[in-house]
Amino acid sequence: MGENFLALHVTSKCQLRCKHCYCRSYTHANAEMPLEIVRNLCEDFLSTEFPLREYGIILSGGEPLLYSRFEQLCNLVREFQGHVRLSTNGILIPKYIHIFERNDGIQVSIDGDRETHDSIRGKGSYDKAIKALECLKEHGIRHSIGFALCKLNFHCIDHIIELCKKYECTMLNVELYQPFKKTRLTVRFTEWLKAKEYVSKHVKTLVTCVETGCVAGIYGIAVTPDLNYWDCPRHQEIIGRYPQPIKEVLREPEDIMNPFDTCCKYMVW
Repeated sequence: MGENFLALHVTSKCQLRCKHCYCRSYTHANAEMPLEIVRNLCEDFLSTEFPLREYGIILSGGEPLLYSRFEQLCNLVREFQGHVRLSTNGILIPKYIHIFERNDGIQVSIDGDRETHDSIRGKGSYDKAIKALECLKEHGIRHSIGFALCKLNFHCIDHIIELCKKYECTMLNVELYQPFKKTRLTVRFTEWLKAKEYVSKHVKTLVTCVETGCVAGIYGIAVTPDLNYWDCPRHQEIIGRYPQPIKEVLREPEDIMNPFDTCCKYMVW
């Protein structure tokens, strides 16, 4: 982990119903975080003492581009960190391309080739995600691909690498599919490590907390549309609720946990 994080799940709305979605536990199906609360959370986050020097505010959901005041949301976040970072399914990227700036960081989720991606996320969603990459490349906006590796798409690794090269992505985030119950979809942890090592020979990848130790509620928090504080988007332990100050809910740095006791407890070696 290279930075303290504030992951803002600004809306629970989404056009898709992905098989591996981990954000289905919000209280309200169509909840949205008010802009004023977004501002208050950003101010609180930046005034809170964290272990690391660097920090990041990340917009998520649901699908963040479905936020009703998306342009105002982006302008607000830029007041605090100068750029926008978000993860998206890509569907609305062409509509909002005029809002983005060159130094923003837009991660488009792609889970394989057309057949595989559509089987996971819904028919027609692959072509829309590719259109998003084309649009971001054309306008010179910094972008990457998020790829959640599971048994359904293990055969698509080379395809995703080629997409990264073709659309000049700055990075490939090879995520480990982390289930919240026992399932046959997950790949072995050692298989994921080998796949990630293979990918890193071709494109830049991230070192994740699965490899270094769980820092949930230590290096940052996530806030859901119903204004609960999660220790992280993956583990999803409720540790507080807005307007409780962030500093009151944080764990100590020495409390770094074994990932296999937290969100990875259903993983297999």
